[in-house]
Amino acid sequence: MKNFTLENIRSAENQDLSKGVFVILFNATNIPPHLLISIEGKIYSITDSGRQLGSSLEKLVLFIKRKNVPTVFVEWMQLESWKVATLESLIRDSFLKYDRVVEGKISCLFPIRAIAAAVLGAEMMKANFIFELFPLMEKKNALGKVFELNMGTAIVNSNFNLLTYSDSELRKSILEAKKII
Repeated sequence: MKNFTLENIRSAENQDLSKGVFVILFNATNIPPHLLISIEGKIYSITDSGRQLGSSLEKLVLFIKRKNVPTVFVEWMQLESWKVATLESLIRDSFLKYDRVVEGKISCLFPIRAIAAAVLGAEMMKANFIFELFPLMEKKNALGKVFELNMGTAIVNSNFNLLTYSDSELRKSILEAKKII
């Protein structure tokens, strides 16, 4: 598996994240990170317990700061031609197609990958992990600024190497996390 590096990462300020579209890697130093998408300060995600549709990014950021959760925010570029309402509708519809994460069948990547395919092209559907999706998006010049919160020593020279893992490592990690809960 080839590493993918996010570069020129800066510490996030609230004003950096309130406008635009971001792919969020929550618990970015874990295998797997949880993936969310934000648009204009609203977040969308699926988890094993259900969906989040249009929740407050500001509240999530406060939680991230309070709990010291390592998180990366990757700006999604080339969406200027899309009206915010149209894009938000696409995002909402993509997340409504999935009730929740289902181990081994549906991951939190699926709705984000579907949005990428609708906006950037069908080849985005080839990605099974975020470390496969980001290089495809980069080829389309769709990745912009990168911000972080609580990443600490995981950021080296303003860069972060995305963790790569196999499907079996992913399943093992999920099973171990369930044992803790």
